[in-house]
Amino acid sequence: MSARLSAALCLCLILACASAARAEAPPRILAGTTLVADVLRDLCPQGAEIRVLIPGGACPGHFDLKPGDLALVQDARAVILHQWQKDMAAMRNLLRAAQNEALDADYLPEPENPMLPAGQLALTRAVQDALQRRFPAWSGHVRARAEARAARIQAVEQELLAAFAPLHAARPAALCSALQAPLARWAGLQVAMTYGRPEELTPGRVAALLEAGRAAGVSLVIDNIQSGVGAGRGLAEELGARQIDLTSFPGAQDGADTWEDALRANARLLLAAAGEPRP
Repeated sequence: MSARLSAALCLCLILACASAARAEAPPRILAGTTLVADVLRDLCPQGAEIRVLIPGGACPGHFDLKPGDLALVQDARAVILHQWQKDMAAMRNLLRAAQNEALDADYLPEPENPMLPAGQLALTRAVQDALQRRFPAWSGHVRARAEARAARIQAVEQELLAAFAPLHAARPAALCSALQAPLARWAGLQVAMTYGRPEELTPGRVAALLEAGRAAGVSLVIDNIQSGVGAGRGLAEELGARQIDLTSFPGAQDGADTWEDALRANARLLLAAAGEPRP
């Protein structure tokens, strides 16, 4: 065998091995938010690389995707996003710029509020369906993990409903970020009025909120971390109410990187501010 032929065969073997190594490498799966990433980490087999595009403490509508995210998308086997992220220009541009022809993003049907147990269960089932379509060989593992997660969601729901029972009895009134209103109502609070991001708190809106707060005897003002910490602090001071910041995503508070931990952290803050024992 000539030296040239031998070198060519060696090169082919090297390329084939490299190709096989890439094929066998654990897949990279990108999550649109930490809510999706938390479900993926729970349902995927060990070794799958789960990366999140938008950090838990950031406002998804105002977060700028970084140039480094392009490399993540180029090498990804799947991108799983919320339905509302389909309309984000930055996300569309990122997927287009990646030029990954083998990659079509999965857009999950959007439950009413995925931080609440019912919405979290719907999100879990939607991620389960997406994974089973993308990775049929994982189907049995994903199904078993999804069932275990569903049971855990139900247990967390029962735990927190029991802790919130005094609030359901007392029905304290609150002003709150529109994004935290579903949690406040689920916990048993009366929501006198809601508000949006800090930049939307015009003088007229503030006056209306104060009027509604005084009429309802509001004792609590609930802000959304991702919309701006302390956005309602001025309202709370005017009303003599307590003010707290709750999260819409895991990863925004210390030690609360999973859905369960983030929801429990919200519950502890809410109960402490309302003067009830912590769960």
